[in-house]
Amino acid sequence: MDEIDIKIILLLFNNSRLSYREISDHLNLSVNAIYKRVQALIDLKIIQKFTAKIKPYAINAIYIFIFGQSDAQNIEKVISELGQHDNTWQIILSSRNYMHIGAMLKNVHQLEEYSSFISRTAKMMSPKIGMLSSVIYNAPVPYIIPKSISMSYDKLDLAIIRALHDDSRKSISEITEDVKSTSNTVRRRLTRLIEEGIIELSINFNPEASNDIFALVQVTKNPSVERNELAQKLIETYSPNIFYCWNFSNIPNLILCWVWAKTMKELNELVENIKKEQVDSLIFDIMYKALYFETWKEKLLFE
Repeated sequence: MDEIDIKIILLLFNNSRLSYREISDHLNLSVNAIYKRVQALIDLKIIQKFTAKIKPYAINAIYIFIFGQSDAQNIEKVISELGQHDNTWQIILSSRNYMHIGAMLKNVHQLEEYSSFISRTAKMMSPKIGMLSSVIYNAPVPYIIPKSISMSYDKLDLAIIRALHDDSRKSISEITEDVKSTSNTVRRRLTRLIEEGIIELSINFNPEASNDIFALVQVTKNPSVERNELAQKLIETYSPNIFYCWNFSNIPNLILCWVWAKTMKELNELVENIKKEQVDSLIFDIMYKALYFETWKEKLLFE
């Protein structure tokens, strides 16, 4: 992949219904060139699926990451057990037997039970538990957070999200047929769901299918610098090699960065450059597999 492919992936992460024309306008390329690149990413299974879900913020869900080294001997068994839990939505496997587990909690009271389950099942001693507070990235497509958790949506809205759940690029006519409504109603409802931040349109991304290198970098910032300021600087300076930074409300000095490099040499150079910023320490783990699961939040669509 090259920088354009990474920029396409980032755009689709934030809105997987973007048309080829919209992507081409953002990247100043022809529609045909964008179409060929997206199709190649699909054919190579780098993009596994175009997805639609209820945004966690729309139902007051708590988004957490748990990460640490696993001493488990049978990783496949661990993945199976973790994936069956209603809170688990993502597992990333990486070097050093490191696991990054993304989860959706209904409320903060579930945190102790779930984190204990992770430690016990993955044989993970003293994992880091991060409660997501912000995501910083460099893309012209905004991630819209609902203004209120009491925003209204009804059975038809849920039916539209359900129709798009496993293929968010369905046409309006296909959605209309699925939900037994009219094209104008579906178009109007879907536009509102997007503009009000109720629907999350994204992709399942598969690093295993690429020959490129993806890594998760734990940056411990210098106490003298403001966290969001440093994360924004890293994104602006090293984009698209750094294309996401996560901040956690309960780990104030940590920034978790998702990075891309074509070669190990390029990755090592990137790491050395990051160390020259206002950083106290840095650890990185190379990703080799990402898995996605249905949580209680997705099951709401089918109840």
